[in-house]
Amino acid sequence: MSNILIISDNEVLNSLYTVNLKIYTDSKVVTCKSLEDAIEHIENHENEIDLVYSLCMIDEEDTALLAYHHLIENEREIPIIVIGNQSEAPDEVSVVGNPYDIRGIIQSAANTFGVTAKDMAEKDMPDFYPMPIRMYFSLTLTPCDTFYRVREENGEFSYHKIFVKDEAIWPKVKDYLDEGISTLYVPSEQRFSFAKQVTTQLIDDLNGIKEDPKTKVGVKLDKVEQGIETVAEQIFDGEMTKEVIELSNQCMDTIVEVLDDVPDLKGILKELTANKSGFLYSHSIIAGFVASHALDNIEWGGESHKEKLKFVLFFHDMYLTSVYKNHPELSYEDKLIFDSNLTEDEKEIVISHAAQAADAIKRYPKCPMGVEAIIRQHHGTSNGLGFATNYKDDISPLAKVMIISEAFTEEMLKTIQRGEKVEIPVILEFLKQSFSKHTYVKITKSLETLKL
Repeated sequence: MSNILIISDNEVLNSLYTVNLKIYTDSKVVTCKSLEDAIEHIENHENEIDLVYSLCMIDEEDTALLAYHHLIENEREIPIIVIGNQSEAPDEVSVVGNPYDIRGIIQSAANTFGVTAKDMAEKDMPDFYPMPIRMYFSLTLTPCDTFYRVREENGEFSYHKIFVKDEAIWPKVKDYLDEGISTLYVPSEQRFSFAKQVTTQLIDDLNGIKEDPKTKVGVKLDKVEQGIETVAEQIFDGEMTKEVIELSNQCMDTIVEVLDDVPDLKGILKELTANKSGFLYSHSIIAGFVASHALDNIEWGGESHKEKLKFVLFFHDMYLTSVYKNHPELSYEDKLIFDSNLTEDEKEIVISHAAQAADAIKRYPKCPMGVEAIIRQHHGTSNGLGFATNYKDDISPLAKVMIISEAFTEEMLKTIQRGEKVEIPVILEFLKQSFSKHTYVKITKSLETLKL
């Protein structure tokens, strides 16, 4: 196991760096919030250090340059990587210019330690890997043995085989879904081949849907939900293969068809309820319907914005699927970081999911300009970290549409959960109070003709 020292006074960045470096390079990470603390750590030769990361500046001091000199003076031949572009460290020092480039941070450590993508994929894993139950729905036979997890009285988990390889999936899998089970488990070494087989099958299914104009809305929604979960499994492992891209394109086109076909919110809710769709997916589809209506009724909205919207809807919460997979009872995103059931690693994913999705979309070929920024800003922060409490004007107009649409969706769902009647004017008045800047109010007013 390698040892990494991070010199940074930014708590959010420290958490992001720590969890990602642990996961992807199997490193032990120590953080120091000041140069003084770092120097004390470096001077203690009992502390093993294989790599140092340093923010370029802390309190207007070139921390990275000073740390570099200190390593040389103490004859510690340890590579240092500067985070940010303001340091005057010499040219031979590696730099990751954007502090939020988590992929770059991971890659720089991987390069230093000689860790390859294959090594990362083959790193130690638990014996069993969680898969959303919907990933089985497009298959006829199970690609590998499949297990159901049970917590025993002593708190330990046990895994019970419910399918053997090549066993018929239907109708047995539906019984588990009806019991509220959302996750099954496969042997970890089978996770890649499983996801790829599901990807291929879903592409075939979605091609069939495209060729059959009589396909029902519920079937389309179900295939897209399976698609999102399948793509998410592979994006987490860094892949953006032609099969993943094709499946994503098919799903995005199908989302557009559904939003065009369903005349009102009740229709969307009815189909999602019948499918037993998860909260995260239902939330995105309803918000997409609302956002599409806003773009039809605001003066600057147009087809180019709708083209961007389909990318945003498909990818914006992609990195949350792993959290909701482990905790299917969860609901509203901004409350998750306070949920005691989530691990610290899962909370870091919640905090950074918008930034991670924005970074992932950079690798998508022919992605419309501006989509990355919209995804990054869809919770109101310009860097994609956390959730805004004060919504400002310095973000993309389409990001504002997403913010209003998701807020509308949450208020509507909360009203339904309370057993109260949904009244659109009441929700819109709440939104005007919550998002009082005129650009947000204008978007809210565009929803006045929305049909329940």
